[in-house]
Parts: sequence; C-alpha cells; structure tokens
Amino acid sequence: MVDIEFQYYDKTTCKRCISTDKSVKLTLRELKKAIKNTNIRINFKERKLPESKIHLSPSILIDGKDAEKVLNKNSKLKTNECSDCCHLTSQPVVNCRTFNYKGENYDYMPKEMITEAINLVLKTR
Repeated sequence: MVDIEFQYYDKTTCKRCISTDKSVKLTLRELKKAIKNTNIRINFKERKLPESKIHLSPSILIDGKDAEKVLNKNSKLKTNECSDCCHLTSQPVVNCRTFNYKGENYDYMPKEMITEAINLVLKTR
C-alpha cells in the first residue's frame, strides 16, 4: 500500500493548487494503469489546509514523506508570494510553496516530479 496525500489550501481559485491537483490526478491515473497487475495498492486522500498552514500549500506526501524531500533530502521549504491566496485571504502578502525540480523553479508540483518521487519510494521498499 502506498499512501499519497495531496495537501492544499484552495483548489477552486489558487492556480498553484489547481495545477498540482491536475498533476497528481494525472500521475495517479498513469500509476494505476502501471500497477494494475501487481499487488501494489494506492491509498489517495486530499486534505484542505487551514490558513495557518497556507505556506505548505500545495504539498504531496508519499507514505508521510514530502515528495520534494524524497527526491532531495537536503531541500528546504521555499515559498514566494501567491497573488491568488492574497485575494482569497484578503491579506496583502501570502507566501505559498514553490518547488525546484531538475534545475527549474515551479509554483506547483509537476507531474514528472510526483511520478519520480513515488517511483523512488516504491524502489526503496
């Protein structure tokens, strides 16, 4: 069993959360096809984060481990201003999560990053 948890603040307005939601759902669709004839099972859940944890949004946890940390144990949580969440919270500045994957910076977690992290967790079992 692989536990995958998508943590987000808002999937209706925030482009980061919307894009990460699309990435994780596409990844899961492909993964389910790939493991169809194996004994591996996926337990997927989503968790809406409270405003106090907005800086963690969006995040993907794989077996309780942050996907970015799975790929790079030395990675540090990075954030930058998210205009969508500024609007949602009526705060002048709201910082949400960013990601670095293969030398590129993203405001959402790309599908390839999620796929690589899941595959790495599966290989280390």
